[in-house]
Amino acid sequence: MPYNLFLLPIITGYLILTFSLLFKYNIQRLSRNRVLFESVGLGVLVVILGFILRTLVELICPSLVDQIIEFLSFVPIHKPNYFWTITFSCFICLILMWLVNVVIRKKFKSDEPIIWAIKQNGDEIERLFKDSVEQGFAMQITLKNNKVYVGFSETIPIPQKTNYLTISPIISGYRNSETKELHITTDYFKVVGEFIKDLETKSDKEVDSIQLNTDVIIKQDEILSASIYDQNVYKKFREQKDPTS
Repeated sequence: MPYNLFLLPIITGYLILTFSLLFKYNIQRLSRNRVLFESVGLGVLVVILGFILRTLVELICPSLVDQIIEFLSFVPIHKPNYFWTITFSCFICLILMWLVNVVIRKKFKSDEPIIWAIKQNGDEIERLFKDSVEQGFAMQITLKNNKVYVGFSETIPIPQKTNYLTISPIISGYRNSETKELHITTDYFKVVGEFIKDLETKSDKEVDSIQLNTDVIIKQDEILSASIYDQNVYKKFREQKDPTS
């Protein structure tokens, strides 16, 4: 059996890694060499599956394999040994991948595969954003320029797809470069509320028909620290620093 015949299962393995909802979000952070190695590993499994299926077919119906090969003899290409076995195994594996994707889309939420990938390979920032979406808590993001945003994440970031993250801020401010104390400068709830009220007065629009986008896109490399934000904890720290307040 010529070795170049193994190109088919290797390509099949790569297609499975790329398009399967179980794998494609995980391989985005892998190096090219690692992706190639994973493709070869899956290709070997595809070949093994093909020979297992062929053995089962020969045990159940010994003449069926010969009949299929004879039927396919009209194909005008040079067929090395086990060409059709490997070809059919690749085709079956791609069909199985498609069926698994269909089941996942029907049985699970659209972002569930992303959550699986983050749980397995996500970094600390990605896991924090994932938990913010799932549990609904606010995050405190401090950037390298001492700018601070407090807000929620509405979308779960796909691991390593982009270096940018989106946050819907509720307040923002900055940290003192020396004391690192947080100073709030913008209350988005208050600003948005006044903006909506002004629009309703001028244009007679209902609140539901007014759409505002205050999302902030942050480059992940610029994040200095990130944590869960609790307003009660923030107030207690303020009271300790300023007992007269």
